[in-house]
Amino acid sequence: MLRNIFFLLLLFFSISFVSQAQILEPISWEFKVDSSNYSESKKLDLIFEPTTEVGWYIYSSDNDPEAGPYTIFDFNENITYTLHEELKIKNVKTKFDSVWFADVRYLDNGGAFIQSIIKNNNNLSVSGFISYQVCSEIEKMCIPLETDFSFFNKIESKEVLPVDYLNVKENESLLSFILFSFLAGFLAILTPCVFPMIPITVSFFANKTQKNSRIEALFYGLSIIIIFTFFGVFLSLLMGPQTANDIATGLVPNIIFFILFLIFGASLIGFFELTLPSGIITSIDKKSDQGGFIGLFFMALTLVLVSFSCTGPLVGSILVQSASGLKIQPVLGMLAFSTAFATPFTLLAIFPDKLKSLPKSGGWMITLRVILGFIAIIFSFKFLGVVDKAYHFNLLSRDIVLTIWSTLLFILALYIFGTIKLPEGYNLNKGIVNSMLGVFILLLSLTLLSGIFGNRLTYLAAYLPPQSPTYVDIKTFKRTPFFSDYLENDKFYDNIKYGDIFELPHGLKGFFDFDEGMNYAKEVNKPVLLDFTGHGCVNCRDIEARVWPDERVRNILNNDYVLISLYVDDKTVLSEENWYVSSFDGKVKKTIGRQNSDFQISRFQNNAQPYYVVLNPFSDQIISPPWGYELNTEKYIDNLKKGINAFYEN
Repeated sequence: MLRNIFFLLLLFFSISFVSQAQILEPISWEFKVDSSNYSESKKLDLIFEPTTEVGWYIYSSDNDPEAGPYTIFDFNENITYTLHEELKIKNVKTKFDSVWFADVRYLDNGGAFIQSIIKNNNNLSVSGFISYQVCSEIEKMCIPLETDFSFFNKIESKEVLPVDYLNVKENESLLSFILFSFLAGFLAILTPCVFPMIPITVSFFANKTQKNSRIEALFYGLSIIIIFTFFGVFLSLLMGPQTANDIATGLVPNIIFFILFLIFGASLIGFFELTLPSGIITSIDKKSDQGGFIGLFFMALTLVLVSFSCTGPLVGSILVQSASGLKIQPVLGMLAFSTAFATPFTLLAIFPDKLKSLPKSGGWMITLRVILGFIAIIFSFKFLGVVDKAYHFNLLSRDIVLTIWSTLLFILALYIFGTIKLPEGYNLNKGIVNSMLGVFILLLSLTLLSGIFGNRLTYLAAYLPPQSPTYVDIKTFKRTPFFSDYLENDKFYDNIKYGDIFELPHGLKGFFDFDEGMNYAKEVNKPVLLDFTGHGCVNCRDIEARVWPDERVRNILNNDYVLISLYVDDKTVLSEENWYVSSFDGKVKKTIGRQNSDFQISRFQNNAQPYYVVLNPFSDQIISPPWGYELNTEKYIDNLKKGINAFYEN
């Protein structure tokens, strides 16, 4: 008993001591930027406004050192800005201090310090700390403090975009992704790992009373959705503004994806069976025998795990595609997939009499599985191609990828014709349906091969390496430019920064460094079109293949704009003197891609690609609404013309 009383007393005095020893900080700071003089002189005024509690004040920066400690501003100087003029003080006050026996200069609420700077480049980063002393004659105390400050790149008020500018309209792209995920869920139902499970599952619910079977069937379907969606939630939690590009273009992730899809494809074709450890499935299957809702949940989990060898490639493709999009995209993708996947099980469990109308398992499922296997292998080369471009290995050209894809489809066609055999259990019988399917796949193979000889294959451009400005003429077997001015424009890149590692499609002229492009635009008196793009950006390739080849678009880009393409995922490491610490996330940016991505996020508060911004090179200001993924050529041209009109009106 005495021990308990002693403990309570000790706890009481500890709490009392902590409450008395709390840190006093009777001041807060607000940091602002005045950009009213920016257009003419590149001058920005950084404003530091202290707000003190009643009776508290701080000494001014110009206070006499003999009459109290003065406030000191310590700037972390870097190449992105230059301090301009002396520190100014607003609403400074003076009073006689009996302690110092002198007049002191101080600030309280309503006062401010103002430091002017000159902006040197667009990766502006201003940070440092303030050393000062805050005092109160009422409390009879002074407290020495330090406060860190940092000004992000939201500096020019005229450049801060309204919400409707910042949120690029990508609804169509997102809806396409959701539809793709939904169809993938239905496709998974037709695979040999899943389809035979339908009658087994339905028979379980058929033995229940009608009321109970419907409730339990709905819970079973909901459990499937929850389990699959969990993977999407997990991925979305890992994603930050830069994570999307890291996953989409990183060396290690893409090599892993390449190997995984090769393994998935080989498994689906029948070279080996890809299954989870039997111990895990057996353990979970036993828990499904418990009955009740817990048993139903584990029954759903068993289905998900057993079907893994067939659903794995589909789920993997959804998660990989979603990783290069919005943060919520993995969740939406898996929600759509699982909803489609769970729907047949749920509906047939509620209406078991409809089971008789389903087709029986058979050879068509084997054919589907093999086709999915070849598609997985074909798709795997997309990841290898992204790495090849992002790191400039230059091993996988468009022609090489098309040759590989065409060969794989040719082998698949021979298998369906019955000419060649795959592993045991996957040999097909000849028939009219298989023959028609084989002819269709053979035509696809030849279509891909035609891409080497000038066929642009625009609808596959998003998954292929960028189109070369030249093609192989089938008559002469010599490389021929698509456009007559290609050779003239190609010489343009000999003298520009990064012209040796980047190339614009369709023989277009442009720049790959922001400052160089802006300076050139001033010389030729043209507006700038900023093109935020990426090696792993499938929507960027789609725009370049389906919109930019239009003669009207190409003429506008070549003649009326200065095009600056900034790759946000390029892995080229810059020399150390060009590195800088981002004011957005505090990390060192060492590569071309990291710096371009940081520029887009901090300057335009957007990290989506493609993203097109029209700038006036003289004022460095946005002059028309930015836009993103727009496949309608007329609307794209309209956006370009709006920028041109706005430039010449000003």
